[in-house]
Amino acid sequence: MSQPIHMNAGPLGRIDIVPTGGKLSVTPASALMVRAVGSSVAMLAGSGIDWGTGSGCIAIAAARIPAVESIVGIDVLPADVAAATANARRNRVSAVASFIQADVFAPGDESGAAVLEELKEATGFLTANPPASPDGDGLGWRRKVLAGARRFLVEGGPALVQISYQYGMARIEGLVDDVPGYRYCGIAATTGWVPFDLGRSDLARQLVQYAAEETRGGQPYVFRHPEQELEMTAAAALEHHRATGSSPLSKWQAHLYVYEPG
Repeated sequence: MSQPIHMNAGPLGRIDIVPTGGKLSVTPASALMVRAVGSSVAMLAGSGIDWGTGSGCIAIAAARIPAVESIVGIDVLPADVAAATANARRNRVSAVASFIQADVFAPGDESGAAVLEELKEATGFLTANPPASPDGDGLGWRRKVLAGARRFLVEGGPALVQISYQYGMARIEGLVDDVPGYRYCGIAATTGWVPFDLGRSDLARQLVQYAAEETRGGQPYVFRHPEQELEMTAAAALEHHRATGSSPLSKWQAHLYVYEPG
């Protein structure tokens, strides 16, 4: 069995997570989201949904908030659901945090369907650490998450969504135009400048995708030069990496959207 990874949830204490087998399920982005939950204690209450729960670390952090009555983590992979359930037991929050298999928000079985049915128009908050979408500008999964969550969130319910710096504020704020019913309320948590580690195959593929999106006329991405205080587009970052092997810099961030229908 893998050794536990210790994660810092700020005022909520330390969380011990065993990653899911063979998968990078505890990433710098998930660590940032755990800290974001810890810094958002005052706004998270009632019932919650953690979309794409993976190891369950974000849901487990939220389950420690006294005002949170329950949180349901959903993930498309049964192995992740099992691992998250075990991690909730490890951190003694099983009475508050539970996990079901679902594809986006479509449950995988009748018991999961019953859980999500009860959460419709009754969910106090959403947390989500979506992956980059494999095509377009990379934000397709975030749009699907926010669109699907409209069936569940109560009016005024906050949605904490991980979206890293390089997408640019125009795209990040523009999600409320793409998915009506939300108000953008700013950055909930951020790291400092960190490498957008192109040694990771997923991030290397994303940089190529972003450069292609710029070539098609999409809005430029915003990286920072690894050696100088200069902004770089994705295309420039890719060219620099191919010439030097250096990764550009970005920031892992959690952004706050509030559901305000009508």
